[in-house]
Amino acid sequence: MQGSKGLIKFWLIFVPVTALFYVGLWLSIIFRYQDTLGHASTAQLLQTFSYIFLLWLVVFFIHGLFEVGVFRRYTGMVFSLASAMAVNVLIAVIYFYFQPNLILTPRRFLLIDVIITFILLLVWYLLMKYFLQNKLVEGIYIFSFDGELWELEKEILAHGYLGYKVLGRLTGGSLGEAKVEKNSIIILPDNLHSTPQVSEQLYRLRTSGVIFYNHKDFYELLLRRIYLSDLNELWFLENIDYQEKRFYNIGKRIVDIALGFIGIFFFLLSYPFCALAIKLNSAGPTLFVQERVGKQGKLFKVYKYRSMSGGSTNTWTQVDDPRITRAGKFLRKSRIDEWPQFINLLLGHISLVGPRPEQPHIVEQLKTQIPFYDERHLVKPGITGWAQLNIYAGSLEESKLKLQYDLYYIKHRSFLFDLEIILKTIYYIFTWQGR
Repeated sequence: MQGSKGLIKFWLIFVPVTALFYVGLWLSIIFRYQDTLGHASTAQLLQTFSYIFLLWLVVFFIHGLFEVGVFRRYTGMVFSLASAMAVNVLIAVIYFYFQPNLILTPRRFLLIDVIITFILLLVWYLLMKYFLQNKLVEGIYIFSFDGELWELEKEILAHGYLGYKVLGRLTGGSLGEAKVEKNSIIILPDNLHSTPQVSEQLYRLRTSGVIFYNHKDFYELLLRRIYLSDLNELWFLENIDYQEKRFYNIGKRIVDIALGFIGIFFFLLSYPFCALAIKLNSAGPTLFVQERVGKQGKLFKVYKYRSMSGGSTNTWTQVDDPRITRAGKFLRKSRIDEWPQFINLLLGHISLVGPRPEQPHIVEQLKTQIPFYDERHLVKPGITGWAQLNIYAGSLEESKLKLQYDLYYIKHRSFLFDLEIILKTIYYIFTWQGR
């Protein structure tokens, strides 16, 4: 497997990527200059971009785009590619800035080249994802003393499209007799420190290329949510950044304000039509105003289009709640019911992306039933979020699962992750998925 991965990385990723850089350059020259660019200028452009392409290859390497693992998830692959090309644009701009004596100063040309090259690369990576998804399966062994990790096997089977396959179960008694395949993965429990003999046996397997994962880390990698059981204070100290991400927060606030003004325009445009539809379905106000818990536990009033009969409610809303009106079903499915929250966005109560804000009494209730529930208030709540895309919480158990996604977002929050959530939200709206 390791040798085949090396061949795939070189012949199906590195070589095609390098070639597509030049193909994109050639197509850009044809599109931008047609037959007006002389041979000398073409040669200079080719030489200049060859230097730039060397730096672009380094950026692709740093982003892990030459690794076979990049093909596991479509979203990870596409966003890594988009991030790498964004950095490459910046590198090219800086390079041309410090080369003022070039005959050509390809400002518009650079934009054309990046767009064409990105499309070519995206098509190639999608093709490789399609052809390789069933050929790059990694074998997994689950090690457990008393079967506490056997449930993980079900999750691995349910996510077989990611390229993992369970080869077997290992226990302390069977480890010495087991034949573990080379270059496979072994999932480990937390209590290995109490059995030094087993640890020594596992240690000897490292020379055969075996990769070891703590079960919590692998659970997070597989499901993109935090392993909630046995979560303790140490996990938060090691995994959560309690310092304000100043650049990230400033950039996010700028985006929130810009999108807030755009959203307010659509909210005002929709108001007469939504008000009429809501009034025709049930008596009551057009807007639904309710107190919610924000960042650091601060309370604020959230605004939404009313989608249920009656006024404010202090109970959980179910997916097919009978109180939801016919107009409300459409408003919820299309997410138009969220548009009044652009008022909250401009006021700074919420962000575009973040954990869903809950009612104060529900928060107080869940804090007593779910350990560390209050940690989800470390960041601003959002109109959309990672948990909202994955589950609609209407019970205690669903709220626990929702917290796993919220904590995953808080741990991994970034501009790229926010963009992924926004694009997925748009996709769910147009495919009528979600609520």
